[in-house]
Amino acid sequence: MKRVVGASRYLAVIGVIGFGVLSLVTFLWAGAKTVSLVDDLLAGAWKRNGALIALLKAVDLYLLAVVLLIVSLGLYELFIGDLDLPRWLQVGSFDALKKSVVDVLVVFVAIRGIEVVFTSPDAADGLMNVGAVALLIATLTFFRWRPSGKAAPPGAVDPPH
Repeated sequence: MKRVVGASRYLAVIGVIGFGVLSLVTFLWAGAKTVSLVDDLLAGAWKRNGALIALLKAVDLYLLAVVLLIVSLGLYELFIGDLDLPRWLQVGSFDALKKSVVDVLVVFVAIRGIEVVFTSPDAADGLMNVGAVALLIATLTFFRWRPSGKAAPPGAVDPPH
């Protein structure tokens, strides 16, 4: 029984593969958006604010792809085994994985807030949305820097601050 329960950790491979595939597809999607944006810019779209929104949406997709990749690699390291990754990407605990994801999400949310500023038809709505984005970033930052209250296991590596 102990052997079966111990081997159940390999169920995480489903998540590793799923997040890996989603990351790959999202990178391809972002690449397609980039090619489309460059084509539009060469056709004169650089003269309109819409080009900036298209650029920010492409950046959003790349950041989302990075988050998905970090989760895929982190799940593998936590449940399956070590990978040859740069030190800053190594995950030694679930808290370290969450913090890596939060770091990227802060930038992702900030970019979304900038998009809202440019696309909001009403200045008051835009300001309210930016305030909500600022509150979300503050909350994520607090979550990122608060101590978890648990000691990391020996050999666990947190990403650098």
